Amino acid sequence: MSAPPVDNKTGFAAHPQLLLDKDGEKLAVVVKATFEAPHDASAPLELAAKGRRRGIRFADVPWDAEKPEKSSLAFAADLCLRKPGTDVVVAATGYAPGGKAVPAFDVYVQAGPARRLLRVHGLRVWERGGAGISQGRPIAELPIRYEHAWGGFDDSDPEHLVEEARNPVGMGVARDPAALTDQRAPQIEDAAQPVLTAKTWPQPAGLGPIGRHWEPRRRFTGTYDDLWLDLRAPLTPLDQDDRVNLVAPPGLTVAPYLRGGEQFAMLNLVPGGGPLAFPLPVVGLRIEFKVQGRETIVVAPPIDTVVVDLFGIGPEQPIAVELVWRAYVKAPRKMNEAKITIREARA
Repeated sequence: MSAPPVDNKTGFAAHPQLLLDKDGEKLAVVVKATFEAPHDASAPLELAAKGRRRGIRFADVPWDAEKPEKSSLAFAADLCLRKPGTDVVVAATGYAPGGKAVPAFDVYVQAGPARRLLRVHGLRVWERGGAGISQGRPIAELPIRYEHAWGGFDDSDPEHLVEEARNPVGMGVARDPAALTDQRAPQIEDAAQPVLTAKTWPQPAGLGPIGRHWEPRRRFTGTYDDLWLDLRAPLTPLDQDDRVNLVAPPGLTVAPYLRGGEQFAMLNLVPGGGPLAFPLPVVGLRIEFKVQGRETIVVAPPIDTVVVDLFGIGPEQPIAVELVWRAYVKAPRKMNEAKITIREARA
């Protein structure tokens, strides 16, 4: 099926896509702008040079491409119809203040009202039977990945599986706590919900996107049963909740939406540690759908995804900030019967 023509008058990436909804096919368009700033944010964010602008992601990107089923996500796919709020996700490494190794340090992210405070520990191990955790060894940096946080999946007894559905790739979950003795313990935790024992089961800690099959996204997927297969497939289930498309961890989704211009602040997420802040870009979009035989529809979509990529930044690797918008209309009978125009609208 050919794609409809897109008149993109911006410097942003744009992709039209036919997507399924509860009531039929929709013609959607996803738009992404990439901004950059020096690794120390000494200059304001600017639109990335043409060769450095990031495209639309059509699939999730795991940290470990060789074992994606056992890996957390570096970046989530961009394709979906709706998000009921703005996701704020961050790819980063935590750095001890001043670059000096310490037993533990905090990392922090804030974007408007969204905020997340985590504690990073050096290597530590479970005490006997998971009754406690040793003090962390000094550490200078650690990638902020869910593999280092509370969670896990234990299938040692296939008939009695144990899973932390909010983070199945983490560490600490065990059917038999005795198996944890002297094993590595979680190194990243929510500062307000520390991991004290193997019975604590706190909220998993991270800044990156959560997987589609993880909680809480899992519960919002809807019912794919025989009745759905007989009466509705391939449309989405009637009980699917748009929150299934939210990928940010707890505390980093803003409802209704960020508008741009909010301060993005961080702590200990750049080399050398310390605070850093910059305002998010202020960008307005107008997306026009012209479909033969219908009235023209103009949409002013909100920013529904903010991705801040701080991973591996340095003198040769700037901070990257992605802003994502999306809009859709009922799909035409033929894609060439539609035309999409995208333009920037200054506030």
